[in-house]
Amino acid sequence: MRVAMLSGPDGPRRPDAWHRAAATVADVVELVTVDSLSTPPLPGLPFAGRDERCPHRYEIEAAHGGRSRPAAGAVGQRATVSRMEAVLRVETAECGAIDVLHGHAPGAAGHLPWLSRTTGIPYVLSEHDRRWLGHPTRPLPGVLERRRAARLYREAAAVLPVSDLLLARIGELGLPGRHLLVPHPVDIEALPDVPARARIRQDPVRIVAAGPLVGNEGWDVLVDAFAEALGKDPRLRLRIIGDGPGLGAVRDHLRRAGTDGAAVLTGDLGRKETLHALAHADLFVDPRHVSGFGTTALDALCCGTPVVGGRTGALPELVGGDGGVLVPPADPRALALALVEAAAELSRRQPAALADRTRRHFGTDAVGARLAAVYTGASGRA
Repeated sequence: MRVAMLSGPDGPRRPDAWHRAAATVADVVELVTVDSLSTPPLPGLPFAGRDERCPHRYEIEAAHGGRSRPAAGAVGQRATVSRMEAVLRVETAECGAIDVLHGHAPGAAGHLPWLSRTTGIPYVLSEHDRRWLGHPTRPLPGVLERRRAARLYREAAAVLPVSDLLLARIGELGLPGRHLLVPHPVDIEALPDVPARARIRQDPVRIVAAGPLVGNEGWDVLVDAFAEALGKDPRLRLRIIGDGPGLGAVRDHLRRAGTDGAAVLTGDLGRKETLHALAHADLFVDPRHVSGFGTTALDALCCGTPVVGGRTGALPELVGGDGGVLVPPADPRALALALVEAAAELSRRQPAALADRTRRHFGTDAVGARLAAVYTGASGRA
């Protein structure tokens, strides 16, 4: 089985994890859409390149219009698809035919139908788009977008929502196609060891939040919730990892809330240091109003760290009955009470068991087994 996986700037946050999961059951070719090449161009294909150390990973420059801007709409997508097709011809000539295309929405979704038609290769689509869940800060797609999604879904061999919530929602909206749950995988090899935790009641309770500091992501809810929870449990300490245009607003909100140094902003630490922080935290808090999945919450649970957050995305599946406390999204009072409750229950948690269960369920081997059935069905090899 040979699978071409498409990704780009708007694809999944951790494409390497998807590659590793797919690679447990198939030979994977990566087509990565970029603004400009960082690898040597292929002979005769100045718009595509690959690194000799990764011969099956191709960078493909998006087709550009005037002044080096991406070409707009259908014209730009079709031109980019033509470039992808040329790269697949090279790969097929060197190593054999591709059986399935696998893309992600948003991101590569717009390219899939055209590439499938021009190459005759069936496609499957992983659905991550949290807009389908709807929220006042992120309203549902309108009629035209739903029609486009319906065409995209109808032509797909399978549509793969990454959470039960997304799976249910696209069904409720009447979107066509064969819908199968395939969650976001975690790359276990990148995770740190689960540290031993020995606590006494007086120890500070270290809470970590992480993500881009942008508007409408629930940071105001988190600050208000933490300030209220701190009044009930002075052991609480909050560390916010992230950067973005909302950094100043979050800092000002913390000052106005009177957290008195109990909360700090550390900026973006990179994945390795963030994983270290998650592994040594007592709690991870996810304040978002709406989420397609919850990859950082998954990382935290894989490190044995319980999660406090809203019932959105895949958090209900990830947290389960013993992985933390979930509340209605965008409710600072409920989130404050959940933080206090989770802090009081730390002595009863079993971090190693939590990490082991999560890694087994969401690791690349487990998700790869689901993808194997999807790819086999899509390629007609069943």
